[in-house]
Amino acid sequence: MYPIKVVLVDDDQDSLQILQYFMKEVAFVQVVGLGSNGEELIDEVMKKKPDLIITDIRMPKKNGIQAIKDSVSIYPNLKYIFVSAFDHYAVEAFEVEAIDYLVKPVEKDRFLQALEKAKDRIECEKAFVEEHTALPSMDMLSIKDAACIRFIPQDDIFFIEKIGKKCLVHTKKGRYETNQTLGNLLPRLNSDFYQGHRSYIINLRKIAQISPHHETYIVSFQGYEQVANISKLKISEVKERISIVHEG
Repeated sequence: MYPIKVVLVDDDQDSLQILQYFMKEVAFVQVVGLGSNGEELIDEVMKKKPDLIITDIRMPKKNGIQAIKDSVSIYPNLKYIFVSAFDHYAVEAFEVEAIDYLVKPVEKDRFLQALEKAKDRIECEKAFVEEHTALPSMDMLSIKDAACIRFIPQDDIFFIEKIGKKCLVHTKKGRYETNQTLGNLLPRLNSDFYQGHRSYIINLRKIAQISPHHETYIVSFQGYEQVANISKLKISEVKERISIVHEG
């Protein structure tokens, strides 16, 4: 594993020293920069192009969350962990998709756990880039799960199913869970996909059979055991869309 380049930012020098001490025994990280306020955080991002920022929030000149927002607008793949003496910033921190949020005084085991989460996320995304750089034209759907952002070839997807507040993406290689909604996912799918039920988006090219079942229709897929549903109100439009897709 290549070293993950890390920048540490905190206006409390004792906190910086503690985090540096914790990181000495972590082989997969390399501290490439330090800062003491939000403006220095942005400067370090511009100069060092780190993989990961570990930053305090309440700091002089610009707080850590705003500094991260500014930095991500330049480097969208930047990952970050917030470390704060206050727990009331946690909601805002996770709204900007922080990998973790640690409350001071930081325990060593908890800090190392956060680093492992960051490592998993960074490895996942970089592995995808390396695997798919030879396939720049492939139509991909990006989804966020607990580990990382995954990129799934749309042609591999059979259907997407809403279960509670989460969605399952059913593919040739398995099922992937995401907190994203059907409404968020549908606009990023190509014209092969159609939402024929409030809980299902279906790849029309993968349909093997449609069978009536009470007040709905059951959809079977080529080479996949799981089934999806189409509502009675949508069946005519689905059939029309299928003919258009196959003509194309």
